[in-house]
Amino acid sequence: MRKFKSGIIYILSGLKSRRFALSFFAAAVAFLVCWIPSRVKTVKVDYDGETEIVHTAVCDPDEIIDSLGIELEPSDRVTTTGFESGGFFGDYGETFAEIRIKSAVEVEIEADRLRYHVTVAQGDTVADALYASGLEVRSTDYINTSAEKTVEEGETIKVTRVDYIITTEEETIQRGNTYRGTSLLSSGRTVLVSYGKNGTMLKTYEQKIVDGVMEEKVLVSEDIIKKANNDVYIVGDGSAISPLDYGYNISGGVPDSYQQVFTNVRATGYYAPAGAGTATGRLAQVGYVAVDPKVIPYGTKMWIVGHGDSGFVYGYALAADTGGAMLSGKNFVDLYYDTYYECVLNGLRRVDVYILEWG
Repeated sequence: MRKFKSGIIYILSGLKSRRFALSFFAAAVAFLVCWIPSRVKTVKVDYDGETEIVHTAVCDPDEIIDSLGIELEPSDRVTTTGFESGGFFGDYGETFAEIRIKSAVEVEIEADRLRYHVTVAQGDTVADALYASGLEVRSTDYINTSAEKTVEEGETIKVTRVDYIITTEEETIQRGNTYRGTSLLSSGRTVLVSYGKNGTMLKTYEQKIVDGVMEEKVLVSEDIIKKANNDVYIVGDGSAISPLDYGYNISGGVPDSYQQVFTNVRATGYYAPAGAGTATGRLAQVGYVAVDPKVIPYGTKMWIVGHGDSGFVYGYALAADTGGAMLSGKNFVDLYYDTYYECVLNGLRRVDVYILEWG
């Protein structure tokens, strides 16, 4: 009985161990059946625009790339999404990952008389290549191709530096000649009565500088700093000295109407620098003459010609100034001239003074 009983106990123990092993094996198989599909991911591999879909449980992007027989160059650019650092897939809920591979493209950039060799990725633009080079490209610079264009292997990108600068230059304004008719000289004679001066003009230019060389120069403005004064010549032609005009009809040197005439009186000439004033507050100018205001009131309009057949014609005049010689009675009228030389030519003359309108 004891042996039998012991045998029965042994048999029952064996049956229990086998059942446990079978149960454990079934559970393991069930676990694997459920777990393995959960670890299989869909990976999209994009290589320079060509794509391939891979279903794999491999978590290392490098292994996936190797499995596809892709040989990477050191300069190729690889980016991944859906993978965690360390080579594992992301959350268990993720079922998709992506590997993007852009092969390296070698380009050359010419700028500032230098050559730059730059490595960028397939599909990058000219702007990307310029950025990678570290070159500053300004809005005025010129690029030989569009910045948005995709670069090509071995392409040369040329950057032309363009600068615009403002410069100024002083330029001499050459004086010319001015000729005035006069009755101070005999007919046909010409005399230089005053020397002029050259003037100065400031010219502003905009220069276009291309790679350090001036390519274009455009005049922007001109400003006269100092006006030029012409040399003044007088030419004997019998013309009246004064530019004033009161509109009277003159026949044979005599106005057609007048209120009084002073004949064969003394006339001298005087000159004053530009801007000089007169006794009446007016600026001195040719045609304004000095008188004794007690004899000829200020503002009186006159016509003055040489006495007899001298041929001298001062012309219309206005009583606007006075002087010691007139007040003392030594002289009747003093005729104003633009230049000292004309005063000398006038000297002392005998003239007839026609009063046109009393002042």
